[in-house]
Amino acid sequence: MRALLGILICLCAQSALAETRYVSDNIYIFMHGGPGTQYRILGSVKAGEALDVKGGQADFTQVVDERGREGWVKNEDLQREPSLKVRVPQLEQELQALKDRLQNLNGDNEKRFAEKDGKIAEQEAQLATLKGQLDSQGEELASVKAENDALTSSIDNREHDMQMDWFIRGGAMVGGGILLGILLPMIPRRRKQSERWMN
Repeated sequence: MRALLGILICLCAQSALAETRYVSDNIYIFMHGGPGTQYRILGSVKAGEALDVKGGQADFTQVVDERGREGWVKNEDLQREPSLKVRVPQLEQELQALKDRLQNLNGDNEKRFAEKDGKIAEQEAQLATLKGQLDSQGEELASVKAENDALTSSIDNREHDMQMDWFIRGGAMVGGGILLGILLPMIPRRRKQSERWMN
């Protein structure tokens, strides 16, 4: 049982050695010479400072600060994540970077929208021009069609008049021929002089 407990303590100590802890958001904490407040104070550590963990015992953790000083601090004054003092500037930088990126995206989108609006306006103008041309061509087509209908009607009337004229002339000639055929036999013939001498 003791051997198992010793192995667990060793494993915990090894995992503790591989970690980094951060001073909590108090203004500062004291570093003691041993694992208790009764030990001499070696100095203070500012809030947010990163400490390398060397070991632990009860309510204290053995650490090395950024200046290389080794000592003990209370567990309750340590946290696993960087303090707000460190994280807030980082978050502000990230926020500013996101704002800049969003502004660039908005600028790009506005530029794209402006270009699309310009293209749409240009296409609408071209469409209006084409529609006007189509309407004009429709009017011209209607005018040409009316003129064509008038010419067709005029040609038809002329053909009809010519046919009637030929029919009347032909009828007159036939009638004249018939009349001449009737009248010619009725005209008396003049006697020849030889016939008169014989009488």
